[in-house]
Amino acid sequence: MVDLKKAKDYLRIDYEEDDEFIRSLIAASKIYLENACGNFKSSELTDLAQLILVEHWNDNRTLVGTVSDSVKHSVDAIIFQIRYCEQVENNESGQT
Repeated sequence: MVDLKKAKDYLRIDYEEDDEFIRSLIAASKIYLENACGNFKSSELTDLAQLILVEHWNDNRTLVGTVSDSVKHSVDAIIFQIRYCEQVENNESGQT
């Protein structure tokens, strides 16, 4: 699970002035992934997606902007894996 320390390490931030802002980005990234995937379980993939989103939103603090193609592709690819590969794993184990 992504917490403040993990996010700050990823962002390479060692000061405290933006801690509340980073916490809000972590919360927003979790909501974003819950909405995109339908089911959110913390894993290496969801943590990576959260960190990518947090970094992008931290670096682009404007009200209006576009998501860069590389960020969009990375997050979309992870969401695809979470949505569809988890279903395959569940079906193979006999769950529905």
